[in-house]
Amino acid sequence: MLIPLPALPLLFFEIEWTPIFPQQHNESQFTGTSQIVGLAGGDHWLATARALPAATEAEKRAWHSFLIGLEGSKNTFLLPHSPRLQTSAASPTVTAAVAGNKAVVVSSAANLAVSMAATVQQTNGHQRLVKITSIAGTTIGITPGLTTNPSIGATLEIGNPVGTVRMVNPRTPLPNIGAPFSLEAKEAL
Repeated sequence: MLIPLPALPLLFFEIEWTPIFPQQHNESQFTGTSQIVGLAGGDHWLATARALPAATEAEKRAWHSFLIGLEGSKNTFLLPHSPRLQTSAASPTVTAAVAGNKAVVVSSAANLAVSMAATVQQTNGHQRLVKITSIAGTTIGITPGLTTNPSIGATLEIGNPVGTVRMVNPRTPLPNIGAPFSLEAKEAL
């Protein structure tokens, strides 16, 4: 179940996203040669978010309600890519899927740049956080790849991209007033 973040201004002062590309490493004991094979479909994100301290009792209760609502790692939430707006430019729409799920076609690539983060809405409802790796006309390359087809006609969110995540540790301490705290989350696929 998707739990909304607390309705507080300036929730985080720092958010770090780390892409994880699972691999299998095989090395010969005789020759020392190695082969590394990427595990298809296993790419995902790990995120660390540092929250601003709650300044009032009401803010503390809002954070407690959110963290308890997550029920450890059971429920999910949408974590922003950054605590600040990435761009105020208009977001394009997804107009077509590309075989292999490592690219999508958009209505316009005018406001896009390589290494920009974006959220791709997929047909299964999952909002996948991606980085733009290439732009060729209106076809944009992305990583990590999509886990299913993108929703045609959905907005490719570039202003405030988010990822669907769940807590890594099912035991998260509840913050006190005036104390900043960190959240560790893993993409929920």
